[in-house]
Amino acid sequence: MKQLNQMMLGLYLAVTNGWNEFKSSDRGDTNFVSILLIIAIVVVLAGLFLTLGKTVMETVSGYVTNFLDGLGL
Repeated sequence: MKQLNQMMLGLYLAVTNGWNEFKSSDRGDTNFVSILLIIAIVVVLAGLFLTLGKTVMETVSGYVTNFLDGLGL
């Protein structure tokens, strides 16, 4: 029984120590935040490109059409 109690106490201490280390560890936090910022920037740029890209393409298409009509093609 004494050996079982010692094993349980050792397991409890190992789990408690591991949990406390996990809670206080800062590993990977800066990479996670950096990845979130990069994803946010990419999403914003993609939204701008989709919004402004249609307008730019319509304008360029209009210029090309007018130019080709002016040439008689």
